[in-house]
Amino acid sequence: MQHTKNLILGGGLTGLSTGYHLKSDYAVYEKLHEVGGLCRSEEVNGFLFDYAPHILYTVNPYAHELIHTLLKGNLEIKKRKAFIYHGKYDLYTQFPYQAHLHGLPAKDVIECLSGLVDVLRDPDRPKPQNYREWMYWRFGKGIAEQLMIPYAERIWTIDPKHMNFDWIDRRVPEPDFEAVLRGALQDEDDESGFNQEFWYPIEGAIESLPVALAKGVQNIHLNETVTRIDPVTRQVSFESGKVVGYENLVYTLPLTHLPKFIDGIPQNVLDAINGLQFNQIECVNIGINRPDISPYHWLYFHEAEDFIFHRISFPRNASEKTCPPGTSSVCCEISYSKHRPLRVQGREALIQATIDGLIKAKIMRPDDEVLAADVLTVDPAYVIYDLDYEKNVKTIHEYLVSLDIHPTGRFGDWQYYNMDHSILAGKRVADLINSRAE
Repeated sequence: MQHTKNLILGGGLTGLSTGYHLKSDYAVYEKLHEVGGLCRSEEVNGFLFDYAPHILYTVNPYAHELIHTLLKGNLEIKKRKAFIYHGKYDLYTQFPYQAHLHGLPAKDVIECLSGLVDVLRDPDRPKPQNYREWMYWRFGKGIAEQLMIPYAERIWTIDPKHMNFDWIDRRVPEPDFEAVLRGALQDEDDESGFNQEFWYPIEGAIESLPVALAKGVQNIHLNETVTRIDPVTRQVSFESGKVVGYENLVYTLPLTHLPKFIDGIPQNVLDAINGLQFNQIECVNIGINRPDISPYHWLYFHEAEDFIFHRISFPRNASEKTCPPGTSSVCCEISYSKHRPLRVQGREALIQATIDGLIKAKIMRPDDEVLAADVLTVDPAYVIYDLDYEKNVKTIHEYLVSLDIHPTGRFGDWQYYNMDHSILAGKRVADLINSRAE
């Protein structure tokens, strides 16, 4: 049996970051043949596609410095071009919706503005109890019903009345009525939101980030699938037959996998695990034998009846190195879950439904030559913050901590993390372990 002081399960950004920041003996175990987790890229007929769209940005000074150090010379700064497609009007408005109403029919603009005025006139209105109520409470009837609720239902796969809103409240600023009014009366170029400017690798797509991070991490073991965690003997068993003892266990895998690994989990903890909600994403990636199919970085689609995908992005507009010369590509995200299964089943049906939607939106032409078509599955994809979220996660984390297991990362913390958050999560647990060793 092998032994390591700090055993890290998962070689995604958080697991790699934990190893990168630890001062003492550690080992990283990853089930795939490469590091990166969801921060990986695949090559299909010369096209590079990420596992769902990834962009880099952060407000954290340490994460900013680390990312730029790791990708020095391989990072390009982009000004966001994000838009919303309104199929019923065949027009685009700039993201975020509430700040760029110009161009919409007058009746829609009036409904949005009057709804927001009603909200601002009533500062003592009852506090919202769920995400659906929050959208009305924050933006008013027009903005909530025209875009925010339909899009929320598309990506989260459930009625937002079953979700809390703590996670989104941190990401969306209080409406500035003057800015909303300007954006309704004229075509505003001013960007708003937290990722007005982002970075993307010039070469190697997003996978270049974990590859660069892994260069600062030793003792990485690939093709090692966990089969059992024994917190009593402090041993982890792997499919390969390897058994590794540990002093500290860092768990970056999904909390939903715990019953497969640990025997004798108390019933209340099992109930909490079974109560966790998440969606899955099928990324349908298309390579097209035509350059410059779109000027945008990504587009939102809120009309479920017309489009199978809820968001699409254009890798070439992040880096031209993701496509062969003279071509373009598009990544289309399709969200589903046990609450709302995929409307079509099977790889070929998903690809065809996606192409049909792209033609309907006039992004593809009926005579476009498809040079690459692939489907990448992200499962789990996004954590769903349902109304029992805090109670369930607290129960699971308290149980793991009682076993001296450190859950961390997007699926260990069970949080809606961006890449910088995932890196910082690894640093936090490494700092904790380092401090205890001093």
